[in-house]
Amino acid sequence: MKVALGQLNMVWEDKNASLKKAINMIKEAASANADIILFPEMSLTGFSMALDKIGENISDSWSIKTMKDLAVQNNIAIGFGWAMLPEHENTKGSNMFTVIGKDGNIITEYKKIHPFTLGGESDVYNDGNIIVTAPFMEHIISLFICYDLRFPELFQIASEKADVIFIIANWPAVRSAHWTTLLRARAIETQSYVIGVNCYGFYDNTEYSGDSMAVDSIGNILGQISGREGVLICDIDNRAWSLRNKFNSKKDRKINFYVKKYLEK
Repeated sequence: MKVALGQLNMVWEDKNASLKKAINMIKEAASANADIILFPEMSLTGFSMALDKIGENISDSWSIKTMKDLAVQNNIAIGFGWAMLPEHENTKGSNMFTVIGKDGNIITEYKKIHPFTLGGESDVYNDGNIIVTAPFMEHIISLFICYDLRFPELFQIASEKADVIFIIANWPAVRSAHWTTLLRARAIETQSYVIGVNCYGFYDNTEYSGDSMAVDSIGNILGQISGREGVLICDIDNRAWSLRNKFNSKKDRKINFYVKKYLEK
């Protein structure tokens, strides 16, 4: 599987302007025969709390419709983030990560489980409650968003089925060392390929350095792009499964013991 990481310098809260940049990246990835291109969290707006300005209804999402058309036109799957308006009786929205197949159908989508409280996200966006996995080509993928990266329990659960984990983010440059370290740690801990796609630029008084990277199932960095907007393409093979068969650390995990200790708190 060939994965393109679209390290986008989006235009703050301007979907149409950001989309023009994204389209160029999609075409670049497609011309390189990538199977999928991934964009950062809230791909076309930046990490905005202005839900009334950037939010979309799930039933007629402009972002989903637009990405479906682009996927079909360019014969490439697309993973992207967007903000969903409140559903039903909810007063808060959802921070979404959707993956569209090259046929224009939704492969899977995820609601961010851990809104970033320090940044005020939990005041605007609900927390999700489902860990998603889905088949994609010869792999099983799982999706997470930004702050989720700090919670390793999620990744252990996802990697019971998934061998490739996608993480999209708006991760500030001031904590870039955390980002790169945690991406590698999650790969090593779960024996999974971990693909982290961050944004680049300066929005809402925050600097982003990118540092998007692909990490293999033993923690080696397959590729990284930092300090600029651009597309990075990496090849993902099937070695995660062979590693797990050879060095199966999961069978030595004491899940019942961990759960018991959590409940004793």
